[in-house]
Amino acid sequence: MKKLIIVLLLLLSACTPKVVEPKRKTVNELEEILKDADAEAFEQDVSTAYSLFPIAFADSDNNNKGDLKGIISKLNYLNDNDPTTDTDLGIDAIWFNPIYPSATYHKYDIDDYKAIDRDFGTIDDFKTLITEAHKRNIKIILDMVFNHTSDTHPWFVKGIAGTKPFDEYYMIKTQIKMSDYPSNAGWHGKNSKMYFGGFWNEMPDLNAENELVRAELRSVLDFWMELGVDGFRFDAVTQVYATNEYPKGNPNLSMSKQFWMEMKAYIESKDKDIFTVGEAWETANLAASYAAGFDSVFNFDLAQGIVNAVENGSAPNLMDNYINGKAVFDAKTDHYVDAIFLTNHDQNRIMSEVSGDIDKAKLAANILFTLPGIPFVYYGEELGMKGMKPDEHIREPFVWTKGTSIPMADWVENQYNKTTPSYEEQVLDQNSMFHHYRKWIALRKDNAILRFGEIQKVQTTFSLIGFTRTYESKTWLILHNVSNIEQVYTLNKSGTIIHSSKSSTSVVDLSVTLSPRSTLIMEIN
Repeated sequence: MKKLIIVLLLLLSACTPKVVEPKRKTVNELEEILKDADAEAFEQDVSTAYSLFPIAFADSDNNNKGDLKGIISKLNYLNDNDPTTDTDLGIDAIWFNPIYPSATYHKYDIDDYKAIDRDFGTIDDFKTLITEAHKRNIKIILDMVFNHTSDTHPWFVKGIAGTKPFDEYYMIKTQIKMSDYPSNAGWHGKNSKMYFGGFWNEMPDLNAENELVRAELRSVLDFWMELGVDGFRFDAVTQVYATNEYPKGNPNLSMSKQFWMEMKAYIESKDKDIFTVGEAWETANLAASYAAGFDSVFNFDLAQGIVNAVENGSAPNLMDNYINGKAVFDAKTDHYVDAIFLTNHDQNRIMSEVSGDIDKAKLAANILFTLPGIPFVYYGEELGMKGMKPDEHIREPFVWTKGTSIPMADWVENQYNKTTPSYEEQVLDQNSMFHHYRKWIALRKDNAILRFGEIQKVQTTFSLIGFTRTYESKTWLILHNVSNIEQVYTLNKSGTIIHSSKSSTSVVDLSVTLSPRSTLIMEIN
């Protein structure tokens, strides 16, 4: 009988097909697949994008929390698709911070990748949002958090309990020799096991080396692409293969590069026009290592450089650093698009960085909108909203009105924006911050040279930022005076004034006198 059982087991095992994991493509193979990938269609359609923190934007049901219906009701503020009006901002794309089910207000610890948090609405609401946004030629970019989930996500609950295959969805260890790792930072204990969560214990990191995890993530991308989204912003891309997550000597960077390139190749196979942008909060040299996996990466070096220049009134290295950084990215990929910004949802707001000085804040915007790439405007920046850490207070409610009624999304008490002029006030004042942003967004949209023109530094004093933009047969000279005194610049050739941010700036023959904290654009003859 025992021999018969053994024979039957052998026959059964012979008949059971083995699960053969697909051979993973190498970085070189992926480079060949992605060699013609570009974001040209998106870049042609999107002059300026908007970063929107959902809980703080617009409330539709008077529960003090922003939601999708509230956002839908305010799409005409973002772009009413009518160039004759002056009450909308004129942006072309919205990047949404996470909208998925989560116990936290920020939603970066996700419980379900294929649903909408009930505070924000339903999938049907999201479908309506897509439809209404596309009617206005607004593209939708969703935040994707592939580094980690919440610790209440069903995958983790099953995995930490030892249920297969979910126990391999995360970096869960029954035994671990910490001396083999660079540090024990990020490792946490639960159920007599250790698991890695680089941000904190309630955000366990996914195991990106696991093929089932990769398949799950591809399924997530499919779900949202089928609903009509136009792009993805990938969170914390440098952390997917975090230093402390793997033993010493592990090739984390090359593994991370392969992972992101594989995801990009998958997206390309489904829809070549989907835009991807990565958050690699690193210096240009390191961030560029990830460039091949995305159409774009946020330029943190440039953002800090602009903030420093307008705050200090001097920019000795801004253009050199920017152009050198751009060259590093261009060397990594032929189709790179810069994602430029001033500050974002993780940083003190620009108006607070410049101590409430509206001239400095306007000048920062001037610099941003005259550089190549796609500018991302953080919600409320166009009103001059302030905000300092902790995070809740850099994400305060958008100031629609002087009161507190709908659509104000009063999810947290305003600490920094009690006196910030509301949209309903600023729209009536042509000199307001709102109209300053609106005019620059329109100028950029109407002039391809500001979007696509080649950039070249011109020699100036430390108080001036100077460069040319050249597109087709046209060259513009752009000068920004970041100091609080007049600056004189001598032209090599005469030209025609395209834009002057202050009427007191003058051009006499070849001599330019720039007013303090001002911008001048000239077309060179």
